[in-house]
Amino acid sequence: MAAKQEAGSAAFAGGSCRAESMDPVLPMLLVPVRSEAIERLGSRAQMHREQEVLGSLTAAGNLQVLSLAPGGPGGGGCCLKGPFGHFVWEDSHNGTSKDKPKLLAFCENYELLIYEFNLKDGRCDATILYNCSGKTLQKLIEEQGVSISLLSLRILSFNNNTSLLFINKCIILHIMFPERDSEIRVLSCFTLSLPTQTVDTIIDMQLCRGVLFVLSSLGWIYIFDTVNGRNVAHVELALYQENVYNKQQQEPAKISSFTSLKVSQDLDVVVIVSSSNSAIAVNLNLYFRQYPGHLLCERTLEDLPIQGPKGIDEDDPVNSVHNMKLTKFSFQVDRSWNAQLSSLKETIKSSKPEVSCCTSWFQDILHLESPESGNHSTDVPSCAFLPRAIMHGQFNFPQKAHMKTSDRGKAWKLMHLSEQEEPVELTCMSVTGFSALFTWVVGMTGCTIVLWDLETQGMQCFSLGQKCIPIDNSGDQQLCLLLTENGLSLILFGLTQEEFLNRLMIHGSASTVDSLCHLNGWGRCSIPIHALEAGIENRQLDTVDFFLKSKENLFILSSKSSVPDQFDHLPSHLYLRNVEELIPALDLLCSAIRESDSETQSKHFSEQLLSLTLSFLNKQMKELCIHTEEIDEHLQKAVDILTSYINELRTFMIKFPWKPTDTIDEYNVSESVSTVKESDIWEKLSSEEVIANAILNNKIPEAQTFFRSNSHSAQKLEELIRIGLGLVFDNLRKNNIKEASELLKNMGFDVKDHLLKICFYTTNRNVRDYLVGKDETV
Repeated sequence: MAAKQEAGSAAFAGGSCRAESMDPVLPMLLVPVRSEAIERLGSRAQMHREQEVLGSLTAAGNLQVLSLAPGGPGGGGCCLKGPFGHFVWEDSHNGTSKDKPKLLAFCENYELLIYEFNLKDGRCDATILYNCSGKTLQKLIEEQGVSISLLSLRILSFNNNTSLLFINKCIILHIMFPERDSEIRVLSCFTLSLPTQTVDTIIDMQLCRGVLFVLSSLGWIYIFDTVNGRNVAHVELALYQENVYNKQQQEPAKISSFTSLKVSQDLDVVVIVSSSNSAIAVNLNLYFRQYPGHLLCERTLEDLPIQGPKGIDEDDPVNSVHNMKLTKFSFQVDRSWNAQLSSLKETIKSSKPEVSCCTSWFQDILHLESPESGNHSTDVPSCAFLPRAIMHGQFNFPQKAHMKTSDRGKAWKLMHLSEQEEPVELTCMSVTGFSALFTWVVGMTGCTIVLWDLETQGMQCFSLGQKCIPIDNSGDQQLCLLLTENGLSLILFGLTQEEFLNRLMIHGSASTVDSLCHLNGWGRCSIPIHALEAGIENRQLDTVDFFLKSKENLFILSSKSSVPDQFDHLPSHLYLRNVEELIPALDLLCSAIRESDSETQSKHFSEQLLSLTLSFLNKQMKELCIHTEEIDEHLQKAVDILTSYINELRTFMIKFPWKPTDTIDEYNVSESVSTVKESDIWEKLSSEEVIANAILNNKIPEAQTFFRSNSHSAQKLEELIRIGLGLVFDNLRKNNIKEASELLKNMGFDVKDHLLKICFYTTNRNVRDYLVGKDETV
């Protein structure tokens, strides 16, 4: 994905779009998608929060649905002929349609249609489950005592087969779609109490946690409770002009130029975008403290319930604490040290408004949906291509303390981009209590992602290619998802590639890290040892395997190099240092193998861990011996270190499967191999004597190297072990049980168990009688 950081292309009051210092920006490809599938989409897209599918309205009004399922063709989908005006994916939590997501859309004449999609086996087949004509919809409204003609329609939500509709910019209709043979039902219908002549000025709206925010071009934001239609508050945007001009000495944007709004899921911040390359952020808690008369739903203390918790005496401190939570005071009734610590602990752990030191502006909306309720999604989309572990980085913002922003500034904050002669489109993608994310399109120069820090008012920009489709998503976790020319991509601010992969390794899985590295063409990074420790503790063999594979680059300069002297470019002292740096990890692996081998229920894990570790060590020894003609002092120390671990781990190979005899070695025996320092002695001995000497002195790898240079069959481990077992039997015939036991032990066998097998199955009576007599001493 071609991308670069934009420098000096934007400015705001008190700063500029930073590019030099700066916090890193990491773009990554999550799902490859065919370019022809992307070209069929519109300028924006909306993703289902639980399924691997997204939808997009084209310029012609058709609805393109694109499947991103891992097993699919990477761009399969369908086209629903329109023209459609708007659509919303169903936010269902009953789990009845796991593989069949639904969406609600309306087309011309305000006809509502529910589509269901079959995504199995990479398909994307659409079926119409229900349709409701505009006439039927108008009739339902008239039955509620409201006589109108349908002029406009906006789908606010679609949850569990119910939908909230915003009709004619002034009517909220809550309907339930029929199941089986039942008919569509109206759950509620009411007209919003908007000021006279305001309806025609409504330009944007957003539903968030059951609260409807309506933006008027006259410079007002009206806030309504969608349960009863009550006007709970309003925000006068004209008030920001005096604040911005006095504080920043900058001409504010014109009120009439406001085009859209975006509200954070915690209802603390609302961002209003202007057509004049600017946006303002309003902290609603601070705003309503500054202008309490604009909060219309405030309860008086006389309206507070006086009944305490059931079963609690009214004089009990617990009852006092309960009543104090319902007031606007932060006084703590119990002033004991333990009570203070408990209060601090609960404040940190919980995100609910009632445990905050000060109440939120929306506390009096008693039925307000919590972020955890699942309605109007606040969680990260749990797609197969988007692991939750990714969010343990920059975008996993903590819950915001309600008084924190007052320490940093006032209720109003302004972002202003530099003036451009070309047409500019500034769109707010998402807002949290700490930052806002925008897409900024200037003419035909491509798309720029802008991250606005609301605390410091700093901005960070990242420029993308020309073909870039922002994906709308909601939630506390601020995801920057885009469709680029290569496919579905994610942009992370504030993380380097190595930091991101390390966190993903710890909080996610090695397989996810490996697939992301492969997909984005990243080389394996150096994984920290605590990731290995976590993998061993959680018995994640893929993490152990990925850790060991990431360390292969410490020894092998280039996997493409086949030149015998490829180690010439890596000084031997650096090679030794790399091996020494690996000692803590090897000690950790050996310790884990030793501990798990002693437990019956952990034997299988121990054998798998042993297999991975020995394969890694043997591969390093093999590469070193093949590509190094002469071993100097530093390399010899490295070989001794690796050999010591191999010898230690061989003792655990009791039930380890040997390599099949028909397996062909990966290397060519004619390749040059290093000489072994025992070669001069072993040249004068027979092959059986060499094997005996090597086994007794823990020199089996050296013996294999020696036999490889002489093209002897004992270069293969299974052949060497076969000859070694023959030597064991020869020693038993000579009544030399001590040397026989030592041979068995160093070859990785259980001495007593193997001697018993020989005693049971041997046809040599003398050996059997000798072992019977020695049974108690073995």
